[in-house]
Amino acid sequence: MFEPVRRRDCSGKEYRLSRLHRLDFHGAIHVVHVRGRESSNIYFDASVLNHAAVARWSGVPHLLRFFKLLDECCSECGVQLFGYCMEPNDASLLLRTMGAPLDACMQRLGGRYSRYLHLEQILPKSVCPFAARYESKVLAPEYLPHALRRVHARALRAGLARRAVDYPFCSAPAYLGARAPVHLETDAVWRTLERRGKFGLLGYREFMEQAETPHVAALFEQGSPLDARVVGGNLFVAQVRDAVGHPPAPATREQLLAGVAKLLGAEPEALLTAGHQAVLGRALVAWYALRLGTASLREVGTWFDVSGATLGKAIRHYRGVSPELFERKTLPGIQRADAAAGDERD
Repeated sequence: MFEPVRRRDCSGKEYRLSRLHRLDFHGAIHVVHVRGRESSNIYFDASVLNHAAVARWSGVPHLLRFFKLLDECCSECGVQLFGYCMEPNDASLLLRTMGAPLDACMQRLGGRYSRYLHLEQILPKSVCPFAARYESKVLAPEYLPHALRRVHARALRAGLARRAVDYPFCSAPAYLGARAPVHLETDAVWRTLERRGKFGLLGYREFMEQAETPHVAALFEQGSPLDARVVGGNLFVAQVRDAVGHPPAPATREQLLAGVAKLLGAEPEALLTAGHQAVLGRALVAWYALRLGTASLREVGTWFDVSGATLGKAIRHYRGVSPELFERKTLPGIQRADAAAGDERD
């Protein structure tokens, strides 16, 4: 339940505190904040905001690379992205984990973006781009539009724009029809607003322009009185604790190998050989291991004596060649206890 945190007192002596583990479960919605090192501006330079619209995007190559990696990691890990706001040194993301755990996705994203910054010599290899571990809270579904409004408002609070819709590096323009640089799942927000009696663009605009109530502000900033890691009421806190405490059994290595082999009409042993079908099979095993929360790419790589990066490249290649093989919610012979929740990404 707790993990150690190291601190130093005024004399320099190290001591340890305990902090609560993150909460996560299949279908959990997370508000995530990632902060870069102080004064590093790891995503872009704020001066590009003074340029013309075309020049803005040409002046943010690091941010575009981050979006590319974010898109890939969400796809590979079965994570849905509802919204984002990118500041020069901060990233705010609204995500739902429908496959791999949040930590697996964020570690993969942070690791790949760190390598990019080091290879481009933006930062020395000995310097971590990020200030600390990312912050996250689990969100009750009814607060999804509130979270999106808060995420979009970060640019306003930072003085980067007067209106969220005018800020190019957040998802607010995309909800009004503009093209986004990353895949967004918007349907859940629209459906939640409809349940509140807010329909279409008019209802969306009306809600987004409403002032946040003190109760909602306190809930997001302090979390639930029962658990600071949760944005929601007492019943939702109990549901979260139950979901975290009783996770479904993950698919095993043998089940994944057998399921992929059946999908390809082959024997499981064939996936351990050389050849095109075996490479495709290993990519499928890695993909569904991530989506079903069984193992990370690195862990799957140890099954086949290949690197996680190699599996990631194979996934991206074969998803373009045979997308229908990667679009299943599960594999033959594998059933999830929480499969009824569905995967709205597919």
